[in-house]
Amino acid sequence: MKITNFKLGQILIDSGVLSEEQLQQALARQKNTNKRLGEILVANHFLTEMQIIRSLERQLAIPYLDLSSVSVDPTLSTLVPEELARSNHIVPVKREGSVLTIAVEDPLDYNGINDIGIYTRLKISPVIAEREKIETKIRELYTTQKAFAAAKELSSQQQEVQAENAAGNDQPIIRFVNNMIEQAVVLKASDIHIEPLEKSMQIRFRVDGRLMLYMETSAELLPSVVSRIKFIGGMNIAEKRVPQDGRINYKIGAKEIDMRISVLPCVYGEKVVIRITTALGFSLVKEDIGFLPENLEKFNSMLRNNHGIILLSGPTGSGKSTTLYTALKEIMREDINIVTAENPVEMILPGITQVEVNPKAGLTFASVLRSILRQDPDVIMIGEIRDTETARIAASAAITGHLVLSTLHTYDAPSSILRLIDMGVEPYMVSAAMLGVIAQRLVRKLCPHCREAYLADDNELELLGLEKGTRQTLYRAKGCNFCSHRGYLGRTAIHEVMPVTPAIKDCISHSKNVDEVRAVARREGMITLSENLRRIVLDGTTSMEEMVEVSNLQE
Repeated sequence: MKITNFKLGQILIDSGVLSEEQLQQALARQKNTNKRLGEILVANHFLTEMQIIRSLERQLAIPYLDLSSVSVDPTLSTLVPEELARSNHIVPVKREGSVLTIAVEDPLDYNGINDIGIYTRLKISPVIAEREKIETKIRELYTTQKAFAAAKELSSQQQEVQAENAAGNDQPIIRFVNNMIEQAVVLKASDIHIEPLEKSMQIRFRVDGRLMLYMETSAELLPSVVSRIKFIGGMNIAEKRVPQDGRINYKIGAKEIDMRISVLPCVYGEKVVIRITTALGFSLVKEDIGFLPENLEKFNSMLRNNHGIILLSGPTGSGKSTTLYTALKEIMREDINIVTAENPVEMILPGITQVEVNPKAGLTFASVLRSILRQDPDVIMIGEIRDTETARIAASAAITGHLVLSTLHTYDAPSSILRLIDMGVEPYMVSAAMLGVIAQRLVRKLCPHCREAYLADDNELELLGLEKGTRQTLYRAKGCNFCSHRGYLGRTAIHEVMPVTPAIKDCISHSKNVDEVRAVARREGMITLSENLRRIVLDGTTSMEEMVEVSNLQE
């Protein structure tokens, strides 16, 4: 029997989190809608979802489960069909003998819980979880299974399904591509590589900066997959001789995922790389980026200025854009005008004017900057300083009262200062304009669920700058279901924050070399990338293996 909305309301009243007046208002607003009472209460800010969950947990003695901390066995997808899971807003969590634990949004939905019990012929033990987390786990559990099923179906057909003739979402090729994208998003991949080999098609995802094999299947599927991706990316399906670029805006649940596509003809067919440009998993809070406390204070001090240049340096894929967006979000207010020039716009920030550079149409960084300066800006963000003209305009804007944020591709923070001078900006302008430089790299984090503790040996102690014989606990990768047996889960940033102090300005004015600038910065307290990396090895965030690998990349 389905418990009525009134009984749910009574539970919440008895728990002291809802008044009778609020309940009546919610019930009145619920009329003529298909929404549950809980949804109405949350949508109208009478209660939070967690308040409802905690009340039901106490009154019904059904425990709450945080699904984000749970790894679900993929074989459970064969026990409960996806349609049944979605229609009842449940996800199977674990099976122990004849007992199946399921996470439910509404523990009062006895019909739904009974349906699962009847279908599986198992005793059902419910736990309560948030709606969004249930939907996320459903995607994680069923996406891979659907992708492989679609690939098998395509292979069995042994024919190309032309994308332009695909009429609906029931076509195998559409399901295959959709499931591939959804699985990449679930794994928080930054790139999808679809590669033609001599006798097969290989699909790899770049997760935490490393490529991992997602699937290898028949080479006969390649033309259909490439055609479908070209079609949804707005490219020419018939053209297979020249490189092409496209863009997809893809919706998964409530999330808008922006993707850039590059198609390149090669020996065995066309290779496709899809860059997922939306910063998935990032909260754009500067405290979450990975700054050490000392570095965060320096960063905050830079952002408090209303004019000058703040530069982010580092290689492609080092998280510079995320740090820039975080800085913009931090300083964004109603009383200032922020304008950006980007190639491409990687994330939409409401309240900010964002311009996408298009060199083919003559819209270069320099030309956009000249126009931006006529738009009465307070803060200007330049995606990258690439040439002398852009560098000089940026320096001039900073000197004339604008806060400018941008990026450079240099090895470390001191090198960025000299790079601007090498690009043709006069030393006195660099000295007057610069507020500071932040060099950044991304480092894989050990999975907290399976990392393995051990005592450092003498070689590791030497690399860490510790005396031989010191009892130092370190951690290494192991692998579990949470991290897909990689041993690492997510990435963090290491930084080198160099404020341009009077001593640094003096170095610039006297044309000192990069080693001299670096020496002065270190004397003034700059924490180098290597020292930042050493500290997060000692606190167990990452491993010695990662430290050695990242150090090699920096050399």
